[in-house]
Formats: sequence, C-alpha cells, structure tokens
Amino acid sequence: MPRVEEREQKEVTRRKILDVARRIFALHGFEGASVDAIVRASGLSKGALYWHFPGKLELYREIMQEQMKIIMEHFQIPEAMKGNIDPVSFLIEKGAALVDILSYDAERRVLWVDLVVVAQRGDSRSRALAGEIIDSVQDSVLPELGDAFSENLPGKCSMNPRDRLLCLTHFFYGLVVNLGLRLKPEEAKSYWETMVRMLLEKGCEHEAS
Repeated sequence: MPRVEEREQKEVTRRKILDVARRIFALHGFEGASVDAIVRASGLSKGALYWHFPGKLELYREIMQEQMKIIMEHFQIPEAMKGNIDPVSFLIEKGAALVDILSYDAERRVLWVDLVVVAQRGDSRSRALAGEIIDSVQDSVLPELGDAFSENLPGKCSMNPRDRLLCLTHFFYGLVVNLGLRLKPEEAKSYWETMVRMLLEKGCEHEAS
C-alpha cells in the first residue's frame, strides 16, 4: 500500500475509534466505559486501538480536548471586533447558541456533565485530567474575554471582569447539567440572558444596598 494511502487509512481508523469512544463515554461515563466495549462497537481489534492510543485515559483526553477546542473557538472574539464589542450582546448570543448546540447534541452535553463526575470521583490520574481540561477552558476563554470586556463593562461592581465572567461560567455549567431534565432550551436561554445582564449590564446593583 502506498505510504499516502496508508496514512489516510490510519487516520480513518483513528477517527472511527474516537467517534465510537465518544458515544461509549457519553452512554456509560468515563468510569463505566471499557476498552473492550469500544473495541466491540468499533469492529476493530484491540491492537488497532492500542496502536493509536496507549489506553482509555489517553483516548478520553483526546475526545475531551476536541470538545474543549470547540468551546474555545465558540467564544473566540474575531480580531476585527476586539476593542469594539458589546460584552452583554456578545455573551447572550454566544451562550444561547451554545445552549442550542448542547440541546441537540446529547452526547456532547453528557460528556461535559460526566467530566465533573470524573473530577469528583475518579482515581488520581482521571481527576487530574478532568481538572486540567476544566482549567484549560477557563484559562483560555476567560483572559481573552476579560481583556476584551474590561474597558466596556458598564455599572459598578466590586467583582473584577474576570470574576464576573467566572461566575457566569459556573452558572452556565449549572444550566448544562439541567438541560433535558426539567429545563427546556428556551428557559435556559432566558435564565442565561438574565444572569448576563445582572452581572455585566446592571453592574451588580444588589451591592449598592
């Protein structure tokens, strides 16, 4: 087999493993998923999986890093907009769009929910990985948004821009956890808009009292 075709076939195999593993992790969680289950569902050999990934943890890392990249790109501010952006409108729009994405893609939503479980309940290596992924999202998204919004945040608030944004990330995660249970997408978007306006537009008015 020509070298180019061989590389392409390996990439196809690797992609298939990731797609199948994503589904297995979403269905059973990190702790409940097994390499054997992924191998059976993919129709590949265990050797093929181990050729691409040393083990379950490394496979999980790759899947969650892909999800992390999607979140980072979703909230990335176009260069032309930096320094001239309405933070309230930007975050309301981006948050609502992400609610829709997570509502329609149940696998992706459950992966993020399970990540918190792994961080709380996994062994030392999986907890460290989950914490690393969560921190990476915050460390990548928050500084960019904080720098872009620091000159444009209205109202007076004892919380600095980064803390206000961090508060919003925790609130959004709570929405994600409840999506598909008792929380409908339109309700989640409405709550999100309310919280964004409270923290960014009204400037923590409750502190004035």
